[in-house]
Amino acid sequence: MALSYEQMYLSDVQKNLGFLFQFCLCNLGKSPQELQQDFLSSIIPSQIEFGNPDFLSGKSGLELAFFLYQNIEQKIEEALQEPYYPQAEYWAGFVVAYAQWKLQIPFSVLFSKYPLERILSNYHLMHEADISKMVDLIQSEMAQ
Repeated sequence: MALSYEQMYLSDVQKNLGFLFQFCLCNLGKSPQELQQDFLSSIIPSQIEFGNPDFLSGKSGLELAFFLYQNIEQKIEEALQEPYYPQAEYWAGFVVAYAQWKLQIPFSVLFSKYPLERILSNYHLMHEADISKMVDLIQSEMAQ
C-alpha cells in the first residue's frame, strides 16, 4: 500500500495534530473520548489520509480546531496570549499522526484498536523513547 502523503509533510501533520489535540483537551476542556469522536466525525482524518496539502501543511492546529468546534475564537485568542509548552496532549497528537502515516491505516482503525485515552496514558512511560517504540506498541495491538 502506498503512503497517503510524502514524508516531507509528516512533521507538519505531527505538529498540527499536536497543537490541535493540546488545544482541544487543555483549552477547550474536551475529554479524550469527546475529542476522538469529534475528530473522527470531522473531515480532518479523511483529508489527511487522502494527502490533501491544505490539511497536511496549509492549516495550523488551531485552524483545524475550527473544523471541530464552533465559536472558539475567544479561546483561541486566549491560547495565543499564553506561553506555549508542549504537554502530553501535544505528544499524543504527534504520535497519532506518525502512527497513522507509518502504519498506513485510517485514523478510525488506529483509534478503534488504540484509543486516544490509552495513548495519553502511555505518555510518562514513552515520551522520552523513540517514537518508533510507541508505534511498535500500537502495531502489536493491531495484530491482536
